[in-house]
Amino acid sequence: MQQTRLTLIILALGLVQCLLLTLMALTPLPDNIGGVAHGIYNGMRAGGDGSARYLPIAQLAYVFQVVVLAQICCMLALGVKPARRSALFWAMLTACFGLGVFVWTMLVTSYEQFLATGETAMVAGFPVATSWLVYTIWLAGLGFVALYVFGFKSYVWSDDDQTEFEQIVKQYSPEAPQG
Repeated sequence: MQQTRLTLIILALGLVQCLLLTLMALTPLPDNIGGVAHGIYNGMRAGGDGSARYLPIAQLAYVFQVVVLAQICCMLALGVKPARRSALFWAMLTACFGLGVFVWTMLVTSYEQFLATGETAMVAGFPVATSWLVYTIWLAGLGFVALYVFGFKSYVWSDDDQTEFEQIVKQYSPEAPQG
């Protein structure tokens, strides 16, 4: 039953993604979406007004990424036997999701703040929003990796699973007596 519930949640999240993508595709394009001719360099195009290009779909894009993170968590949980989905497992998975959403929120917020004010601080050689992207987006995924690496024997493939697998292989190997 838990597997079915989880697959239905994954399906629902996929449908929400389709809806969000459709809404983004139906959002009217702002003027100069492809940029404007650069004043100095003939073959170059200048981006134009960043707010005009970003803000019409900003909330949809933010929610889309949160839904993607939720779907990743559900798919990871689907790979774990229902009996092994302990409270600790769900807490760690929720913490990984929370970290991903936090980093995504900080990136989006810092970019929107830059668009509103035109000013930004520099962090380790990059504007704040770029720093969130360069230094933390990929780090947020390390929580999922750590959960997999350190929880592998507990959640994915235990020693008992390995022993049972070896017995099955031995039972059906060509050298084994067939009966």
